[in-house]
Amino acid sequence: MFSLHLHRWVQLCPSGLSLAGKGLGILLLAIPIYGSAAPLTERQSLEFGLNLMDFQQLLASQVETARGELTRTETWINPEFELSREEVGDETETGVWLRQRLDLSGRRALQRDAAQANLSAMEAGAKSSRIERAANIRQQFFQTLYHQQQQDLLGHWVEKFKAVEAAMFKREASGDVSGYDRRRISREKVAILAQQRESNANYQAAWVQLLGILELDETQGFEAVQGELIPGVPPPLAEVLEALKDLPALAQLRHRSETKRLASRAFDLGHIPDLTIGLGQKRLEGPEGSDSGLMLSAALSLPLFDRQQGDYQHATAEHRQVESEYRLTLSRMQAEAHSLWKLTAQLADNARLFRQQSLAASYELLDIAETAYHNNELGVLELIDAYRNALESEVSALQLSLEARMKQIELDKLIGRNLP
Repeated sequence: MFSLHLHRWVQLCPSGLSLAGKGLGILLLAIPIYGSAAPLTERQSLEFGLNLMDFQQLLASQVETARGELTRTETWINPEFELSREEVGDETETGVWLRQRLDLSGRRALQRDAAQANLSAMEAGAKSSRIERAANIRQQFFQTLYHQQQQDLLGHWVEKFKAVEAAMFKREASGDVSGYDRRRISREKVAILAQQRESNANYQAAWVQLLGILELDETQGFEAVQGELIPGVPPPLAEVLEALKDLPALAQLRHRSETKRLASRAFDLGHIPDLTIGLGQKRLEGPEGSDSGLMLSAALSLPLFDRQQGDYQHATAEHRQVESEYRLTLSRMQAEAHSLWKLTAQLADNARLFRQQSLAASYELLDIAETAYHNNELGVLELIDAYRNALESEVSALQLSLEARMKQIELDKLIGRNLP
């Protein structure tokens, strides 16, 4: 979580007022203390955002559309019933027929398999949509966390400058420091107040946007976010590359390719005619009596002109297109995964090292500057410069942590990782 960095303050007034022993510190990464409302965590955000009814219905409807196509191809063609009656002179002829069209070519079986492959593609697409939405939620969550930590950090610096300003008022009244020193500190306090107001506005905007994505409102018990901004160590590269094999986006392309391949094969059988068989009964009634008999019929369509050549060419071209798209996507994702893995690891290491090295050096310089100012060895401008450097280092630490976290989310999105 966050760490509290206590740092020594120089004695700024002759009466012995010392801020060194008061526990007043600079927050490297501030721990905000909020009211009774529980903070919103990353995992809770994902659960809220991924379980929204409208989002679930959207994914389900896409899958059900493909399932309906599969059901259609699995269902037999309806038989035809025919009743005819003809009167010629004194004779009446009545005929009853039941006809059924049969698939001799195997096209319907191929169409059924193609519909099944399309259903699998839609299911993989739903998983891809879930991964995409999860990444968007996580990005907004950590943007909110970043602005929240930044405004907390600036708030503590404002309090620090208020304390220094109050101490300098007393020293100015006793003649130990000039009015210029106190006014320069006051001016710096005003500048940080402006930064704090801007940071608070950014936080409020990010917070409202996060609540909007999750379809939450401020009456549901959340008023802040909680989490670790800097990411952990990424998984081994071999694990990252292995995860690509089961990535829904690639699985979707494989199933789409299979769908087009099977559709192409079905259209290629367009030269084989369908057979329609019929079973009927005919009854003749006339002046001399009546008679009836059983009838059989068979009919073949004649694919002389339309053999579905155009459909075959279209499906074949689409199959080649999706095959090429799959290979290009796989190659791109492998390269991108390797690149993101290295970049994520380097940025996370850089953020951690910056905290350990640069921030520690900034605090050490700040201690030296405060001591030197107290001993009249440097002026207020040098002291303010030391304050600015320390603040800028803390803000930079937050920015580096956010940058590393955003890259990790990109990597997780690419390989479908870190989903609840």
